Amino acid sequence: MKKKMFVALAGVAVIAAGCGTTATPKENTTDKSDLSLEEVFTKSSERQSEIKSFNATVTMTQAMELGDGSTVDTSANMKMGAVLEPTQFFVDGTISMTEPTSGDKLDMPMKMYMTAEDGFYMYDDTSKTWFKLPQDATLDEMLSQAGVQANAADQLQLLEKYVDDFTFEQTNKEYILTLNAGGDKFKQLIEEQVALTMPDAPIEQFENMSFEDTTYQLTIDKKTYDMKELKLDMIISMDIDGVQAKIDQKTTTTYDDFNNATVTIPQDVLENAQEINY
Repeated sequence: MKKKMFVALAGVAVIAAGCGTTATPKENTTDKSDLSLEEVFTKSSERQSEIKSFNATVTMTQAMELGDGSTVDTSANMKMGAVLEPTQFFVDGTISMTEPTSGDKLDMPMKMYMTAEDGFYMYDDTSKTWFKLPQDATLDEMLSQAGVQANAADQLQLLEKYVDDFTFEQTNKEYILTLNAGGDKFKQLIEEQVALTMPDAPIEQFENMSFEDTTYQLTIDKKTYDMKELKLDMIISMDIDGVQAKIDQKTTTTYDDFNNATVTIPQDVLENAQEINY
């Protein structure tokens, strides 16, 4: 987790190798920077090595259009926090799904806590019960099973080889980097993205996928060089058990409270959680 969440961001500096152009000012920008894309990434990398904790908010909307004309709408709103040492993490939010036939909305709470001292705890909404997971359960495994991906470092590493395709803009307070990853050139990138967010998906599933449009947008603070926001929009067409489906997914992750985040597992969770052994 340490490498993935913090240290790996140091590798982002190499993304900008060979890029010497400055950011194009957006409308009404008066505080203009002459830094190149390479310099911005280098400074952001240096800043990441100083970060020991942060909070994040993840919002996601997904519309799945099936071949029979029905649509399944899903949304998520998550708050997260992480501390490097000692290891601490929490997730608190809701995943909502609309039933295509009746139109009824189903809300599913998603709650997790983890600390090095107390272990990993997950809430099960069906039984209204907190469970304590075995000591060998890892954070990455559990977040992957929950479909949660708040870590910008992994995303940035995927983009390393596509730096020449970025647009580079600035406002008075931010640098904005955008990659429109459409076409066969970016197929490997999108497959790696899907594998990152759906690690249990079988390899053969990618053979039935086509990627119509994908956009990444990174926002970096001009003064602190913190990664403030990551947006990822994807449109995927795929075959699901012989049924054609088109998935339009939009995800926004915002980061704040750098070096001020804390995680505390509620006492009632510690006292009442049931242990799971497998």
